[in-house]
Amino acid sequence: MRIALVHPFSWPEVRRGGERYLDDLAVYLAGRGHAVEIVTGTDGPSTVEHRPDGVVVRRRHHLAPVRLQTRGVSRVDSFGAPALPVLVRERYEIVHAFTPSAAIAGRLAGRRVIYSVLGHPSAGQFGKRPGDYRIMRRAVRSATMPVALSTASASASEALFGRPVDVLPPGVRGDRFEPDRSPRRGRPRLLFSADAEDPRKGLATLLAAMVPLLRARPEAQLVLSGPGDHRPALARLGRDADRVASAIEPLGLGDLDDVGSRYRAATVTVLPSILEAFGLALVESLSCGTPVVCSDDGGMPDIAGRAEDGVGFVVPPQDPDALAAALDQAIDLAGQVGTADRCVARARQWDWDAAIGPRHEALYESVARRSRARSGSR
Repeated sequence: MRIALVHPFSWPEVRRGGERYLDDLAVYLAGRGHAVEIVTGTDGPSTVEHRPDGVVVRRRHHLAPVRLQTRGVSRVDSFGAPALPVLVRERYEIVHAFTPSAAIAGRLAGRRVIYSVLGHPSAGQFGKRPGDYRIMRRAVRSATMPVALSTASASASEALFGRPVDVLPPGVRGDRFEPDRSPRRGRPRLLFSADAEDPRKGLATLLAAMVPLLRARPEAQLVLSGPGDHRPALARLGRDADRVASAIEPLGLGDLDDVGSRYRAATVTVLPSILEAFGLALVESLSCGTPVVCSDDGGMPDIAGRAEDGVGFVVPPQDPDALAAALDQAIDLAGQVGTADRCVARARQWDWDAAIGPRHEALYESVARRSRARSGSR
């Protein structure tokens, strides 16, 4: 099957969950013998790259990015235009689009389009830019098959856009996130693997939770793994800022090979986000044998499960005291024999080879069969 994966940004130039998802999907599909092409953007000239793993990358020059951005038009908004000629010219059987404009371009090109809603949509996000709602609604309603990353995000999409949305989550590659099955003992290391400057990721809540946690566990350490400056959020703690600052180890993004080792070195991974469609960092952590703590929001509770599952804890959003209490419990959980094994076992349901990849292939085949059947009945 010939498949196009369309997104204005690509991995590893942009290191976020959506870009990792797209690249892992491309690698899986190419390994299964499909002809896979990534259609993505660049500030340089348009190029075609044939990667050693069999994936073709077609980079399309962004449309006057500076001039458009001054008018409030982002590269996500405009990428459908440079992608459209490729989607018209190349005879793709499936176009898997990861932004609204890419989905609309795929349909304008006459292709079968699966549109992944990458975020967790809410009515509030469209308040400042009502046009975003109209574009996203058109993408969801015109796609051959709209999908979301979790049950919660699918339900939110259905409520907002008035069309049933299926669930198609990303996965984790076990070869990149190999487990350490030993109990996590010694000085507690709490890993926050997200953008420190994105308020939705909840670093401010986590820093506030460190105040009571450090009273109970003065040796605890907060490890920041990702982009962004944590100091503005830290300054809001007032007189407690210095005490919390002394417990922080900022690592930055690091090399790609660092990611798995950071999870394995952690006692607990914490993601106190809001409006998180999935929470790929949580699955990566579990795959490495490290338990998790997250907010009861978006798709994350499906990953962390219930307390009795023994792989982590779910807490109310934006509640520092509840988060501190859950982290305290999670540190004890991480030190128990068997916790790492349970984490690894839970992560298997998102393994690319065993579970997630075959789900994507099955959906592509289903969409293609239905389209062929409709064509044949005419």
